[in-house]
Amino acid sequence: MKTLYEVCKPRESVFDESKRDDTLDLSNLLDGSINGESFFEETYITDGMELLFDTAFKRFEGKAASGIIKLTQAMGGGKTHNMLALGVLAKNKNIRTSVLNGKYANITDEINVVAYTGRETYLKFGIWGEIAEQLGKKEYFNDYYSPLMAPGQTAWINLLQNDTPTLILLDELPPYLQNATTIPVGTGTLADITTAALANLFNAVNKAELHNVCIVVSDLQATYEEGSQLLRRSFKELENEIGRSAINIEPVGANTDDLYNILRTRLFEKVGNQEDVQKIIEGYRKSINEGRQMGYTNYTAEAIAKGILASYPFHPSVRDLFARFKENPGFQQTRGYIRLTRLMVKDLYSGKIEAKNKYLLNAYDINLNNAEMVTTVKGIKDSIINAISHDIADGGNSVAEILDSERGTKDIQEISKLILVSSLGNVSNAIIGLSVQEIFGYMVEPGRDITGLKQGLEDYSTKAWYLYKDKANRLYFKDIKNVNAELIDLVNTYSYDFGKQAVKKILEEKFKPEQGDCYQNVEVFPSIDEIDLSRDKITLVLTEPNKDLSGLSRDLRKFFDDISYKNRVMFLTGQRNSMDNLVIKGKEHSAIKSIINNLKFEEKLPETDPQYKQALDLYEKINLEFISSLRESFVTLYYPKRSGLVSDDITMEFEENNYNLEEQIKKLLIDKMKFDTDINSKEFRDKFEDRIFTQRQMNWNAIKERAATTMSWSWHHPNALEDLKADMLRRGEWAETGGYIDKEPPAPETSLTVREIYEDENTGEVTLKIIPQYGDEIYYEIGQEATKSSLKIKDIHNFKTKELKLSFLCVDSKGNSPTGKPIEWTRNVKVKYKPYDKDGKQFMELKATADNVKILYTTNGSNPKESGGVYEGDFIIPAGTKFIQAIAVNEKLGIYSETIQIEVKERKFEIDRDKELVIIEPIMYNNTSATFKGLEELEKFKASISGVILGVSSNNNPHANEFIELTMGDGIRIDNPKIVLDELNKILKNFFDGKEFEVNLTINKIIFNAGRYFEQWVSDKKERVEDYKGKIRQ
Repeated sequence: MKTLYEVCKPRESVFDESKRDDTLDLSNLLDGSINGESFFEETYITDGMELLFDTAFKRFEGKAASGIIKLTQAMGGGKTHNMLALGVLAKNKNIRTSVLNGKYANITDEINVVAYTGRETYLKFGIWGEIAEQLGKKEYFNDYYSPLMAPGQTAWINLLQNDTPTLILLDELPPYLQNATTIPVGTGTLADITTAALANLFNAVNKAELHNVCIVVSDLQATYEEGSQLLRRSFKELENEIGRSAINIEPVGANTDDLYNILRTRLFEKVGNQEDVQKIIEGYRKSINEGRQMGYTNYTAEAIAKGILASYPFHPSVRDLFARFKENPGFQQTRGYIRLTRLMVKDLYSGKIEAKNKYLLNAYDINLNNAEMVTTVKGIKDSIINAISHDIADGGNSVAEILDSERGTKDIQEISKLILVSSLGNVSNAIIGLSVQEIFGYMVEPGRDITGLKQGLEDYSTKAWYLYKDKANRLYFKDIKNVNAELIDLVNTYSYDFGKQAVKKILEEKFKPEQGDCYQNVEVFPSIDEIDLSRDKITLVLTEPNKDLSGLSRDLRKFFDDISYKNRVMFLTGQRNSMDNLVIKGKEHSAIKSIINNLKFEEKLPETDPQYKQALDLYEKINLEFISSLRESFVTLYYPKRSGLVSDDITMEFEENNYNLEEQIKKLLIDKMKFDTDINSKEFRDKFEDRIFTQRQMNWNAIKERAATTMSWSWHHPNALEDLKADMLRRGEWAETGGYIDKEPPAPETSLTVREIYEDENTGEVTLKIIPQYGDEIYYEIGQEATKSSLKIKDIHNFKTKELKLSFLCVDSKGNSPTGKPIEWTRNVKVKYKPYDKDGKQFMELKATADNVKILYTTNGSNPKESGGVYEGDFIIPAGTKFIQAIAVNEKLGIYSETIQIEVKERKFEIDRDKELVIIEPIMYNNTSATFKGLEELEKFKASISGVILGVSSNNNPHANEFIELTMGDGIRIDNPKIVLDELNKILKNFFDGKEFEVNLTINKIIFNAGRYFEQWVSDKKERVEDYKGKIRQ
């Protein structure tokens, strides 16, 4: 694979200013200063140029219909060069024969050539006078010179009509026309007369008499809007008058390889052959594939191969990136590209001859330490100059140059120049910037180590002042300082003390105890007087490294020697030389936080804004750098041990941005047996009683003082001693009296607790569970205190009684615990109530949950305990009663239940006592007893029933499927429930005789002949008529 130097030879004009032709204009054609052979050696004939030659020479032969050719392309797009090429061919028959390969050999006559460039703005006799003078016929237009007037069509025909073909080249007319607008002539301006003269010329040239006259004009519409409009108006007049238009020719094809063929021809005398190019393509294909496998780029081998084939010896990046600024205002496209690439080639083949190390000319091969190159780039986009001098190239002092010097590469400079070229577009909707993958795709080349590119770009991104990232994550340069620059400016305003305070604040946050078990307080860079130790809390002191010696300062050692709570402090310190760097990082940390706050709250940028995202990325980087510096600064931990203050090295670990410093300090202390985690073990209790709780009885505060002053005592969770105390007291292994703890207390007295687990409201019997404490036997007594002579309870978990009050005694049969006092249990008696209707009146039934009590009640709101009547049976609730209050009492035993208050609701639901009444909601009887009783009650009160479902099932074997179900629809009315009762007895006798069974009954509808029977039925059940509201129909 051959380098540029080996296969590509630049032309002498690249190095010799006097031989450059990119500044030629039509005046050089007139004065004969153009060497035709050299001119065409450096000229690539595009399709547009070939079309120009054919069209013009056919016109000279008189075979072309139109005599006007308009070259349409933006400024610097090759129009002047095309005119010069046509002019050289017209003036030189020998060169014409060589270039046109013998075509148009029949044109043997001389061709008159008239050439005018609008840059020559002063013409005493106007453009028509200039044309007449160049043809040697100045006198033909004498009538149009004073005063200046536009020649008519016939005047033009008279001037131009000749057997010899004539070529008129009119280049860059707009400047002349613009200047002409400022020159008054008669009632108008020189521009008005010139426009009329040109219109007449354009019309005249298509007359038969001028069949061999060709006019070539250039249009600079994008640059000279006013002049362009004049030309378009002239062409329009021509179209309107003769029905024909000029032929439009584009000298350099916009979507073709013309430009790079032109550059290749203009700059190089020779280039590599097809075999050379193919080897280079294979080398780049291999490198690109490696880059893709490493995840550096998504550029494909096929794309690089196609790009090199089309633009060699230029890298595809030149074609891709230069196209971004071709539409910039004032940029002269083809001419501008030639000038720029000529400087690039000149630099590569001069001095150190970098072409010896290159295979392709890349977009980053612009030497921005070359003043001429900087001027050229500035001409493309002048606002980019600050980015160049600070971030890209400044004689070794720019950000990119400094980074490359440290790395020993040119990678960062080349990356920065790629980004710069991608940022030169200066029109709306121009593509600006490159993605990281695009950058690396352009950087990949044979022999380049790309493994360090990502880190290098990251470092550059945090130091460049004018580098930005857009929403699509494309990097680009801008003329405004970015967050990096703002950060540096802000950092430079901070003093050392400010930085130290910033570090202090950050360290307080990062060392803040979250678990709070290893240490509870943090003090950063305190003075001796500011260190405040507590008996019950451990303090971590981060101290500034000793200025004179390594290790802990003499002042802190003396402080430690003088304090009492030696077991309540540890010191973290390190090396002085790393402290200064930590302060710098503290300044940066404070500055970037200030910048982020400003972006968020002052400028109110969303988090998706590229500048805001850059600030966040920079914050993450600074934070990591701060942590790294922290790790280097604080490396020694001093803590108390039996022998005094000892030290150990601590290496702070940071994994995936996780730096739990508290946990790491705790881990070190655990490894050095200074911190106990197993605080619930017997071993911990034994060690505590052995080292701290050294006497049988000690004041608890004194014990905690010993823990704070005894350096041999290990650290632990701050609640460990209080939890140990509570646990030992709860278990009875310790005892506390008046603030003193006894670790060998006498055995406690026996006791017990009584729990009521069940109450049978029908029998009044209650079931108790008795739980002994420090004993194993329970005795009980009725009416007096229990003794060992009282009855002993056999089943303490299921003791049944109907008594209202009992005395219990717990005894330790083993004699370990003395017998305590008897425990008295009093039954919790409650009053139950049930209101119901009878004979059109409201009744109240009261009932106590225990025997041997009487119920006192009132209906007037007074206290039943003091003035209540004795309940002797159900009573009629007096009219107007709002509340009934009741209490169950046994004065002799001192038993009083809670007073209940029963709200008496007015009866609002009335029925017609003489009219038939139907219960429309199903009534269910869910067991045998309820079924028989229910049918008998209905028979008693002359009720009819319908919709009966009667079921009988065997209880002997629930899985045997032994059951009978009798269902009668609502349409079958049974006037006497005894019928169902008789049928039920028959079923039981015939099918369930001698078996256990269960009966259930559902009645969908019950009919009473009159409402008074319903009332009696309700009263017999001790229910209220009100309860059936919505369930009956009359």
